[in-house]
Amino acid sequence: MTTETTCVLETLHLPQGRKRASVHRELLHHIETGETMLFRFLHGYLTAALWTSHDDNEKYFDATHAIEDISIASLVSAWAECSQFCRECKTDLCHLDDERNGHNFWLTRCGHGSGYFDESVNDELAEFAMQQLTRASESFGEVDLYIGDDRKLHFSNESRVA
Repeated sequence: MTTETTCVLETLHLPQGRKRASVHRELLHHIETGETMLFRFLHGYLTAALWTSHDDNEKYFDATHAIEDISIASLVSAWAECSQFCRECKTDLCHLDDERNGHNFWLTRCGHGSGYFDESVNDELAEFAMQQLTRASESFGEVDLYIGDDRKLHFSNESRVA
């Protein structure tokens, strides 16, 4: 089993007695160390989410929060969607680095006016890949990041995915 598979299986099927906090720390560790393509992609995705999301006072989350402030349910939700996107778009993702792909997935799916469609690439194959990635990103729909009653950050779709 890979690190990705093990971590997520443990997160989705918590054994009795296993603390959610320990799973949260484990998942955060893998995101921070970027051991695999998926965790590097996820890091870029989460960083972009913090960078573009803000509270009711228009203060951007990247100035006041960190990836560690995202709830476990939302981390699992983000992992599931990023994992699905990477599997479905595997052949088109080779034109950019993993973190950049994660960043662009967030920007494109959420309609931030930037993303895959404005990447400067050097050949027709890469240009076609950016078009494919744009369509695939948009098909995931928009999602918001907000501060919950528990003071943790939550994705608006966490209950549908996790």
